[in-house]
Amino acid sequence: MTVQEARYDRIAEGYATWWSPVHRAATLGLLDEIDTDAAGGARRIVDVGCGTAALAVAAAARWPGITVDGVDASAGMLRIAERERGRLAPSAAQRVRLAQGYADRLPFEDATFDAAVSAFVLQLVPSRFRALREARRVLRPGGTIAFVTWLAGGSPFAADTAFDDALEAAGLEPRDHGGGGDDLASPAAAVAQLRRAGFAQARARADVLVHEFTPEGYLAFLTRFDEEDLFATLDPGVRAGLEADLLRRLQRLPQEGLRLQLPIVYAAGRRTRDG
Repeated sequence: MTVQEARYDRIAEGYATWWSPVHRAATLGLLDEIDTDAAGGARRIVDVGCGTAALAVAAAARWPGITVDGVDASAGMLRIAERERGRLAPSAAQRVRLAQGYADRLPFEDATFDAAVSAFVLQLVPSRFRALREARRVLRPGGTIAFVTWLAGGSPFAADTAFDDALEAAGLEPRDHGGGGDDLASPAAAVAQLRRAGFAQARARADVLVHEFTPEGYLAFLTRFDEEDLFATLDPGVRAGLEADLLRRLQRLPQEGLRLQLPIVYAAGRRTRDG
């Protein structure tokens, strides 16, 4: 079991409750990148890194007759995905199939799918190039790939700053704000990676993920998911004081200070018919 696999097994429930709703709208927006292709005859789609299966379920509901295979490395996430699939009508649910597997080792034969989609996964894989080549392998010639992932950059989030200030006021160590090293630099970088992996007609566009928090909602997001481990280590009295101080700071923010805005990129291309 990989480190990422173990981590997502552990956080699956919290992810479904607290993080999936944050990026859900941006995730479902990925279907618009293959809408024309699906309407033109796609019959089988693979969702690489399906997570909670929100995208797979939405695709099955949107396009009657299409079968969606969701693949994820985490057994914990797949249990959540099974619940999500259960919300579909039986006739649609049977068109969503779930399997455990890795983005660079998909459990399918060559040229199996008409389209491949992947939402907020390619920044997590060991090699984005290998994952894209593997998606190409399982696509039929002329098949479509579409993905959404993070773009580098973005503006500071005032609610995060309030949390850092509350930590400092409580005499606690500041958080490590590293990470994001695998985020794409630009839409042009996404296009270049698709072309290098053997996709033609590559295109990409920048967008912004926007999610509105409430003070109470952001506090719960931190304490029950994003910084759950940190809060679990605190003395109960210290924790109570930190939570109360942080909530006061969050309540003083204007609404735009609780508006999370993260740069993202949608990219798509077609498998070339040769090579």
